[in-house]
Amino acid sequence: MQDFFKDYTAIFETKVAWGEMDAALHVNNTVFLRYSESARIEFFRELDFEVHVHNPSRPIGPILAEVYCKYKAPLTYPDTITIASRVDPASIDAYSFWMEQIIFSHKLQRIAAEIRTRIVSYDYIQLKKAPIWEELRVKLMTK
Repeated sequence: MQDFFKDYTAIFETKVAWGEMDAALHVNNTVFLRYSESARIEFFRELDFEVHVHNPSRPIGPILAEVYCKYKAPLTYPDTITIASRVDPASIDAYSFWMEQIIFSHKLQRIAAEIRTRIVSYDYIQLKKAPIWEELRVKLMTK
């Protein structure tokens, strides 16, 4: 299982809940995006790149600009999943970067989804994109 994650820098694990399944008795496609979001938020916390909307001295944080998800296998309850995340260093520009994630099913022992998201550095006070500051850029290059 570890080979699946060797190229990823952040690992987030969670359990599949019964209520996340739909009438077809598999996890609804929108829940995959929620799993991805939860892993991204934890990743951003580690980088101190969080949304501080109520703190005027730290108004800059991430905002999701694009998301692509390739569903590869259905998830069902019960299961434990691992969401592995990484930044594509070549994608980092003045305002944004791309993240790549996989959702791995422990029960199936395979990748259930591949997700690619574009994250923009955003000023939540001025309501516009903001430059990625140098300290964050360095962290993103090595994370």
